[in-house]
Amino acid sequence: MTDYSTLYEQLDQLAISTEQSGRMPAEEILLLKKSGILNIVLPGEELDFATDQTAALLDVLKAVGRSNGAVGRIFEGHINTLYLIHLYADNAQREFWFNEVKENRKLFGVWNTDDTTGITFKVSSEEVIVNGGKTFCSGADLVDYALIGGKTNVPANSSDWQMVIVPMADVEEFRIDRDSWQPMGMKASVSYTIDFSGIRLSAQALLGQPGEYLKAPYFLGGSIRFASVQLGMAEAIYNKTVAFLRNLNRLEDPFQKMRIGKMAMAIHSGQLWIDKGGKHFDEWKGTAALHERLVAYANLTRLTIESVCLEVLQLSTLCVGAKGLMGPGDLERWHRDLSYYLRQPAPDATLQNAANYLIRTDKGIQSALHSNPSHPSSLPATDLTESSTTTKERFIFS
Repeated sequence: MTDYSTLYEQLDQLAISTEQSGRMPAEEILLLKKSGILNIVLPGEELDFATDQTAALLDVLKAVGRSNGAVGRIFEGHINTLYLIHLYADNAQREFWFNEVKENRKLFGVWNTDDTTGITFKVSSEEVIVNGGKTFCSGADLVDYALIGGKTNVPANSSDWQMVIVPMADVEEFRIDRDSWQPMGMKASVSYTIDFSGIRLSAQALLGQPGEYLKAPYFLGGSIRFASVQLGMAEAIYNKTVAFLRNLNRLEDPFQKMRIGKMAMAIHSGQLWIDKGGKHFDEWKGTAALHERLVAYANLTRLTIESVCLEVLQLSTLCVGAKGLMGPGDLERWHRDLSYYLRQPAPDATLQNAANYLIRTDKGIQSALHSNPSHPSSLPATDLTESSTTTKERFIFS
């Protein structure tokens, strides 16, 4: 595996100045492009999607998140988009878009959260006309190609939700509402609201068929990717908390030792879930009878990581006190960024959906989650295609 440690150090160092200046992380994204890490999942590259190395990919996502949370979010969106292209593009589209990354260092992103109007597509044999807007468009000033979803006028058997990839060079400046992004944290992710109304695209911009974006297990199963970025951010908070205490010569305090130990326990528990989540994703995604199991495991992983991160935030706060959380200190920014990034939609519904699977299993927990069955579960079939509010809003920063 390529050693990206220098890149990670640079991303960490730049985060403070980017936050203080209020500018977008253009220099950080340029470093990503120069390093070659944007290519890492392309055909023939180290973590080629076709080679089923999800656990290793999650480790890279975690490392970027540990370096710079806002950049980690943007990078995760790039990886997410490339995976959807890998799954649903035709050969010509796949070759073109992947070449844009490999040869022209283009950055991709996926923006799924609708603005108040939502998105619709008027599709003909030659073009696509977009109407409506998206919000939480992470990397809005930086992404070269944006995948957006919306309702199509083309008749479909199930869902009318269509994916389209928009060249951001076609999106005029006036469409980007920078005043819309006034968050508590993750400011450097520049997740603006964008109005796409009236933009005309070639029919080649259509990715896949209506409804494919929501197919199991890839839609909800992909939550392990952003959870990995979040865990990396928790690791950064742990590291910076210990460094803060070391500078104050407080590491021998017995109560600080207890807090440090608890943070380490939580983070390592989260790592075990992420490792298993990546392994199971590769093992189970090809078997339809295991898709509900995979989604349940991904949902539980996402929620476990949220709990881990909240515990680390609380313990870090107790460790460093008010002094350690004063701006413009580095630790203060990490606390705000992770606290905000954890606010993903519908955590209660997500837990209930996972519990529904567990309740319906005919054997114990060892069958539901722990083992890799040689014979898929005999559970009655469940439609995993999402059609609820959770789908339309998916994850914040999408």
